[in-house]
Amino acid sequence: MRPEDSDFLLINNTTEDNTIVEYFDSEEDKDLAKFAEIVKTKPNCNQKHFIVYRGDDYCAVETDNVENTYIFSSTREPFIMSKLVEGLETIDTLIEEDKRFKAMLAKHVPQPGFKLCDANGEIIPDGKGFSLQIVGDPEEVLDKEDDEDTEGLPEEEKLYDDDWLFAFSDSTEEYGYALCASPGNGDIFECETIDDIVYLKHEGGYLYFPTDSNSSSIYIGEAVPTKEQRIEIYYDDDGDIYLTAFEGSNYVDCDWIKCSFGVIGLYGSTKPMKLRIHM
Repeated sequence: MRPEDSDFLLINNTTEDNTIVEYFDSEEDKDLAKFAEIVKTKPNCNQKHFIVYRGDDYCAVETDNVENTYIFSSTREPFIMSKLVEGLETIDTLIEEDKRFKAMLAKHVPQPGFKLCDANGEIIPDGKGFSLQIVGDPEEVLDKEDDEDTEGLPEEEKLYDDDWLFAFSDSTEEYGYALCASPGNGDIFECETIDDIVYLKHEGGYLYFPTDSNSSSIYIGEAVPTKEQRIEIYYDDDGDIYLTAFEGSNYVDCDWIKCSFGVIGLYGSTKPMKLRIHM
């Protein structure tokens, strides 16, 4: 960690979690092998990986092989860190997952003249209203932080049920409205094509990722998103879509706060969220 990034420790209470901290002034200054040996002498620390915080992103390093690393953005930090700590992922599995996802996106890269279509292949003209539905996986149970709403229900009633719809909810943050999800009727969206680029809109505003915030959420704003703020659309083979950050660098998922409410954003999960367009 660079000295100028030390505020990170205060924000994340890092020093209270059996954490060793070492500062470095530059990439050339850091000695990963030396730090790995220190980690091995501390039984309360994770013995498989340690994290290098570089101000703009993170780098997970394998303790037994410091040449084996995985770089990830701040928007993916909560997901990646928890998976590594819990032993659900390794650096190698994260690298392989990225390769699989990039290979999938490569087959469906938006081309010049890209048009938004529904699941039946019908082109959606600019200004035409539609709703967005989360397409669930019947093999997976919702991963909820608060599952009190499903307590006592049979497992089959807790499954992703194909009925989660996007909705905007008033946000307490400075950006105004955030994109959320809940069962029932969703909001109406539309698209607008500018210079061959398709933008998603709601009530006249553009969906975008704020680049000047640590927030992972999607917001609505009056200005046309910049390249870095842009939401890109990719088609799956079945006509459903994925939403990603610029050039597929991270993809959109839903963080289910409870079974009846989720927040849409960039969480770096290993499985992209599929959406179905309904006109």
